[in-house]
Amino acid sequence: MSSSFFCPTKLVVSDDAANDLILELKNASPDGVFVITDQGIMQNGIAKPLLQALQIAGFNPVIYDNVPGNPNIPDVKLALEKVKNKDISHVVAIGGGSVLDTAKAIGILLADKDLDYEDVQWKRQQITKGSLPVIGIPTTAGTGSEVTHVAVIGDRNGFKMGVLHPALFLKTAIIDGKLMVSLPPRLTATTGMDALVHSIEAFLSKKSNCTADIFALGALKSIVNWLPIAYRDGSNLLARNAMGIAATWAGIAFDQSSLGLVHALAGPLCGNYHLHHGLGVAVLLPATLDFNASAIPVDRWESLRNALGLPTDARPQDLGNWSREFLKSLDMPTHLSELGLTMDRIPMIAESATKMAMIGLNIRSAGLEECKQVLASGL
Repeated sequence: MSSSFFCPTKLVVSDDAANDLILELKNASPDGVFVITDQGIMQNGIAKPLLQALQIAGFNPVIYDNVPGNPNIPDVKLALEKVKNKDISHVVAIGGGSVLDTAKAIGILLADKDLDYEDVQWKRQQITKGSLPVIGIPTTAGTGSEVTHVAVIGDRNGFKMGVLHPALFLKTAIIDGKLMVSLPPRLTATTGMDALVHSIEAFLSKKSNCTADIFALGALKSIVNWLPIAYRDGSNLLARNAMGIAATWAGIAFDQSSLGLVHALAGPLCGNYHLHHGLGVAVLLPATLDFNASAIPVDRWESLRNALGLPTDARPQDLGNWSREFLKSLDMPTHLSELGLTMDRIPMIAESATKMAMIGLNIRSAGLEECKQVLASGL
């Protein structure tokens, strides 16, 4: 079967993100840099060395530091107001997925002043002028947004709308584990589990391909080894660097191969219960793996088993319990009831999940009744 692989983002695995940022901005004008981040990044001092490096190098960046955890169209417009009537040539994003996605939207809007992002979301308007160069510096090891061609921004009513377009690929992603050492244990676990689920779902997707598989399996092997260490000792730079690049590999994998049933269920579950995305996909994983086990082909099982470090006599049916034990090692819940899900809400969550595009790429076909089954078994 033919397949394609396209990821034009330059990936810099860095031991000095500030220095590498300056190198990436060598063609930028002194007043042409727009830095986008959030309050937490600023208050924790994570952005400080990067901003100092910009100033030392002669840049006078415009800084917007008010990106919320779940950005919507009004948040994007507020950021744009910061650079109204300014000649911006480069956008720099310092933060997690919300910051990176906001920067992607800003990049295409600055490239085409006549573009209305909400019209792009609802496909009433097309992206035709590309994007300004956007440089992303992730501060969490989870979303993989730094290497995907999608941005998820809520519309004016907060309804999450993913826009997919090649223009949304960043120009450069700079991965530096030192920027992640202050991430609290709980967020280390939830973001890391997001990356793990990205890897598993990409590998078990009906759209998987041999090139993306390399990234998915590499990410899995690294996450299984290093996430518990990063969780227990956030100052372990080896673990932080390993998780940083593993999350990026996982992002590459799912951007090329898509996702599956876990993420289809997670959308409505997290939206209705206001859950952190990484927590939602993590707790959905065991029941989904139980459901998918019978559909995993022998050849793919061997590769998956080896990446997870499971014994040679392990079977796909063991995956659910393996994931439960892995969650326990991170002090995370293993049942959906612990997140607030009740039996009476399952039909509504399941119905919404069937409308998610990625459900059709799950390795085992799942309709409304199957979604109900997975949710009920996960309680």
